[in-house]
Amino acid sequence: MSFSESRLKWKNEYSNKNYLERSIVTVDGNWIEKINLRRENNEFNEEYYKWEFIYSIIDSGLFSKDYIGTEIYFPKGNINSAPIKIDAVIFNNKNWIDDYKLYRDKKDQSALDRLRKNAIVMIEFKDEDNKRIEQVFNSQIKATIKESDSNFTLGIYYNFGRLYLFKKVDGVISRYDNGKNFEKSQRILEQYQLEITDPYYLIPSYSELEKKILGVDIKGGNLKVNDLDIIDRISDKNLSDSLNKILRQLTEDSLFNEEGYILLIQLLSLKIYDEHRSDKYGQDLDFFISENELMVNSDISAEEVQAFITRLKNIFDLAKKQYINILSEHSIDWKNPRKIRVSQVIVKEFQKYSFTRSEKSDLYQLVFYNFATKFKKAENAQFLTPIPIIDFIVKLINPKRDESVCDPCCGISDFLSVSYVNSNFKLNDSNLFGIDNDHNMTILAQLNMLLNGDGNANIFWASDKGSIDQKLSIEKKLVKLNPKYHESGNWDNWVDQTELMKYDIILTNPPFGKGRSLNLSSAEDIRVAKFYETYDRYIETNPKDGLDLGVVFLENAVRSIKDGGRFGIIISNSIASNKNFEFVREWLLEKVRLVALFDLPSNIFAETGVNTTIIIGYKPKNQYSLKKLIKSDYEIFTSEIDNVGYTKRTSDRNVIFEKNYKLDLETFETVIDPTTGDQVLNEDFSENIKKFKDWCLFQEEELKELFLD
Repeated sequence: MSFSESRLKWKNEYSNKNYLERSIVTVDGNWIEKINLRRENNEFNEEYYKWEFIYSIIDSGLFSKDYIGTEIYFPKGNINSAPIKIDAVIFNNKNWIDDYKLYRDKKDQSALDRLRKNAIVMIEFKDEDNKRIEQVFNSQIKATIKESDSNFTLGIYYNFGRLYLFKKVDGVISRYDNGKNFEKSQRILEQYQLEITDPYYLIPSYSELEKKILGVDIKGGNLKVNDLDIIDRISDKNLSDSLNKILRQLTEDSLFNEEGYILLIQLLSLKIYDEHRSDKYGQDLDFFISENELMVNSDISAEEVQAFITRLKNIFDLAKKQYINILSEHSIDWKNPRKIRVSQVIVKEFQKYSFTRSEKSDLYQLVFYNFATKFKKAENAQFLTPIPIIDFIVKLINPKRDESVCDPCCGISDFLSVSYVNSNFKLNDSNLFGIDNDHNMTILAQLNMLLNGDGNANIFWASDKGSIDQKLSIEKKLVKLNPKYHESGNWDNWVDQTELMKYDIILTNPPFGKGRSLNLSSAEDIRVAKFYETYDRYIETNPKDGLDLGVVFLENAVRSIKDGGRFGIIISNSIASNKNFEFVREWLLEKVRLVALFDLPSNIFAETGVNTTIIIGYKPKNQYSLKKLIKSDYEIFTSEIDNVGYTKRTSDRNVIFEKNYKLDLETFETVIDPTTGDQVLNEDFSENIKKFKDWCLFQEEELKELFLD
């Protein structure tokens, strides 16, 4: 049970009561009866929120009540000094109560020393929403945390359900979530991001805290995947530092290039394989490096360095059998000192984190935004789609268990991976298909699917024009369209009886806009353009310019779905609304039932600067149904998305998509979800999904069947 669920249980039981019959844990070392939960005006008091929190962390299994005490007194200074009262303390020894009584009753200094050392969580409660958080932080939170002598101390501030998590490491106090720490800022509010609360799911368990206190000991290996740290936030300072160290090493060894990219991807795949193996069979992890194996004071021939190489080679040989597309074409040069040096840094920096157990949305940014973007080829228009937009489209389209999903210009396969993850892994990942014209991107796509699924997705590299002139047959083989037979969309006419794959769903963000067109002065580009019916209509009205790839991929998507299939595609707003592209819209309305249009904010894709629109549609099961819909002048759902919940920034050479949160216009505090404690993102996607689903209820049966559960 989660903290949020336990908190709801508490509310259901006590929101209408005036008293708590008996304290859940001791109060100043004693059990007390009949605790008042309300003020004179009948509103909840501080006691209500205190016991709500204590109840929830116990009921959820985060902490045992035997380790928790409330109203714990610690003297400021020596044992005879005036004490400070701390609202609640969690100890790492359930016998703490004996030491507490010795200290309180007999002034036993050694007992007090043990209490300070064993105090691992210090908690303050408030029921005042008008007090400035920075004042509370300076006057109470810092003072409370400082009373613990543990080498790692968690500090908790809980006020009206608003949660703030802090930590003290080596005497330094900061936010528990490193992504909220900005050490260079001079203002307390900015330095600790005190205007932003923490979600309830971020509260660590007792076992997680033990790992923080003891640390992950890599020295001799003997670790399982469950022993590793979980990546909670991509902006975690430690993780950011790791990324920068890897990038610096790539640069220093002249591998900030294609070679380095391949090496990095392969090592990441070994990391994922090693974790999967440990999780499945319970064996020790081999993806690690001890200090004596580093090539700092030795060369590649040293026995210790060779031990490291042998261990990685063994993982490689095993993983190669399963991860064919990533590991088969390139073998790591185990005799190259530069590559071994880089490999050692990558292993050292990633060995402490679990990739398979971490928050996937943050790993997208770690692995893909911060590495793929540095090696991508801009001239090929390989731009990455922000996850919130992908998530939005996937939720609109609603892939179902046995449906096939394809992205014909998949890049790193985010549409496929999000479809799989959002289905709660109910989708069969062997029904996921991706095609791209960049070989390196397909390797990265495979890695993405390994990270998020079983690795059974079908990812294909189609060189040159990609899926524009190469299609998948039902035998899952790439076949090229032939000018003799397949012009003007006549793709099903094959002399050898080839049958093309058709999909239930197409999801894609193709290249589009200025500079990303088929060049109609090029014979090769014209050859490809003629495969598309929209080309015929285009040259009738506007023959002088190139044919926008967005148009080509839109037709490609429509022709690739089954009758009864549906699609979601991001294209230039010009294609959706400009008069020059009227021919495309006319063609589209002849072929599909257009369902929804969502205009996105300007410059949402920082790389392109093009205004964009999401188009949602489906192909009715028969032409009669489509003609009937057209005759009825069917309704189209339209909306403008103003807020996407994130902004893009660059920090220390890393691309970061930072979340934007809604503000309460009266208090100017971030709005929190009362059930999760998480900050509410400033996004319009959730509301639009709800409105769209409600709208679907009043549409034709075929549409409801496709877009509703």
